[in-house]
Amino acid sequence: MTSSLRYNPALDGLRAIAALLVIASHCEVPGLAGGFYGVDLFFVLSGFLITWLLFDEHSATGRIDLPQFFLRRYLRLTPPLLAMLAAYLVIAPIAWPEFGLWSHIRDVLLTGFYLSDYARAFWGTPLVLQHTWSLGVEEHFYLLWPLAILALLRLPARWRLAALFCLYIAATAWRMACYQEEATWPATYYRFDTRMSGLILGALLATVLGRVECVPPRIANLAGAVGCPALVLAVLFGHWHGPGALEWTMTLAEFAAAGLLIAASAPESWVSRMLSAPPLVAIGILSYGLYLWHYPAAVFFREHLPWYETVPIVLTIAFTAATLSHLMIERPLQSFRRSLKPQPSNEVADSDEADVCLRPSP
Repeated sequence: MTSSLRYNPALDGLRAIAALLVIASHCEVPGLAGGFYGVDLFFVLSGFLITWLLFDEHSATGRIDLPQFFLRRYLRLTPPLLAMLAAYLVIAPIAWPEFGLWSHIRDVLLTGFYLSDYARAFWGTPLVLQHTWSLGVEEHFYLLWPLAILALLRLPARWRLAALFCLYIAATAWRMACYQEEATWPATYYRFDTRMSGLILGALLATVLGRVECVPPRIANLAGAVGCPALVLAVLFGHWHGPGALEWTMTLAEFAAAGLLIAASAPESWVSRMLSAPPLVAIGILSYGLYLWHYPAAVFFREHLPWYETVPIVLTIAFTAATLSHLMIERPLQSFRRSLKPQPSNEVADSDEADVCLRPSP
């Protein structure tokens, strides 16, 4: 790696866009049928950051500390998730008595063990917690990807890009083949093995950009000029259960995310300046909590209210809960995680809270 991880507010802005798209989709806002592709923005960004950190750690220390990596991932994801699940167990039997207490307990257990992706794909559960399937995908990626990186590091540098490119093509082809073979949306949409492509594309992008000191503004602006309309097209035309939504439109959304990441990596680009707007950055910082808390509220209120009343209520609940989670759980644990072990270099921040500025260290 020729450059190190440094904080870049534009990537928090990108998180904000992803979170707002998902919330709009779950609140059934008209015209944003493809807002669920916000999850694909998260996947590409996650693959990008985790891969960069793993390569950077190996470059700085000559090794990857797997126990520390897994512990830091656990402390990042699980405590806020457990807080949400505890609140859910109190509220769910009152809000959704028709499902029964055991159903709610089962869904909490599946979610807490990060099994929602395969449970949702094959058994149609969790119900009100179905949005946690993406956390299952992320957790499976965290468990397997460091081992894949160790294998990639055995290859000559020039072959790593080729290996990742082939892996991305294979993951995309696997998703398309599974959908054509099984012909069911849930069995393809929710599973880790059929949703790896975005994570791998982010990893490929990290490997490419890690070989340069700075993304030229002209390239960044061009990437943004392609990525923005591509994302708009995916959101407007990628209808849930629609033809091609799991195949070509999802691939379009992934490449849109890659284009926006390239653009955001150059602070001089217009996309980077747009995504670095303070309101977007503030939303991005709360994005994990927003994602955790918004969906049960959306499920309840969209059944009783029109979308234009559902949206402000859901946003109010989600922002309140996410802010409390950030202040009381995430921020203290962030400081604790950073105290677990010195970082491989003073430029590297903490895992998926680290954002990237591709410029040489001062």
